[in-house]
Amino acid sequence: MQPVPLTPRCAQLLDRREHAVIGVSALNGYFTPRTIRHLLGWATRTFARVHVLVPGVELAGTLVARGFPAARAGAKARAAANNTRNRVIRALDALDPPDATVFDWNELAADPAYEGARTGLERLFATDPVFREHCMDAIRPIVGTPELSREQAESALPFLLAELPFVIDSPSILGTGSSVFCYPRPMPMVDLLYAGLLPVRPAPAQGFVSTTLTEAARPTHHLSDSM
Repeated sequence: MQPVPLTPRCAQLLDRREHAVIGVSALNGYFTPRTIRHLLGWATRTFARVHVLVPGVELAGTLVARGFPAARAGAKARAAANNTRNRVIRALDALDPPDATVFDWNELAADPAYEGARTGLERLFATDPVFREHCMDAIRPIVGTPELSREQAESALPFLLAELPFVIDSPSILGTGSSVFCYPRPMPMVDLLYAGLLPVRPAPAQGFVSTTLTEAARPTHHLSDSM
């Protein structure tokens, strides 16, 4: 594993080794059981606490944006999310770490910190045209389609706004002093977010780390942005 902090501040937070959120995508061939085992093995050896984030029901909106009928998209999204969660659970069971768990953002829908962060992003999307356009641009790689209609992009938007709070302020949401969000490469909008080019910024104790597998551990499927 070759962890690459996005900024010097992210490097400092990585060095604390206090907490990590590990993003694991559904419907993405990169995240094989072997890849998940490697990622979680590194994370549980490195950090005192680990939360593994898998997609919630908003995954269905990305499928609708790809052209799936809404009735089929919900069932497919649930099956894919459950399959991903089960892969994570099996990996964690094999590793048996002292403090690691898997969750999706829907489980935190009533949490004040998560609800406040997500509501704030939704309000910003509605009122700030620059932020709105950045969000619309970020949707395209998530869906995996270069050209999207406004309607397609808006179908997938809840997925983006549901995930972003964990890139912005996991410490407040998950009750830890500091945290790094780990994913194999920077996700859409992350570079802008950490460069201070958006009207919202990560919390001081929030970092982002790209988790690049070594050549021997790397899966044959290339990573896609879609989840």
